[in-house]
Amino acid sequence: MLGLVISVARTTLAGEILHFHAVRYRLTGKGNLKTTLRSLDNATSSDLADIPMSVATNREPLVLANFVDQRGQLEVKTTAFGETFTISKIIIFVKTIFTGYPQ
Repeated sequence: MLGLVISVARTTLAGEILHFHAVRYRLTGKGNLKTTLRSLDNATSSDLADIPMSVATNREPLVLANFVDQRGQLEVKTTAFGETFTISKIIIFVKTIFTGYPQ
């Protein structure tokens, strides 16, 4: 099993609440790529749709998400023996929805 975890945070305001609404990949490989958005301490998570990979492609798959937290991690992995992937670009679409939690 191969895996990769990427931490995501915007640094404009401390404590702002973010909405992660999509992830776009430029990738090649064989097998299925499993993706999950998680909070930094793994308190909450959201499994995203699996991405079927091919050795050569001219597409950049866009996976929709609906995850709200102050910061997040994107976990990408394969689960079967012999599955491999190469990621050359990841774009995570994030929007600030609140400046913080109520006091």
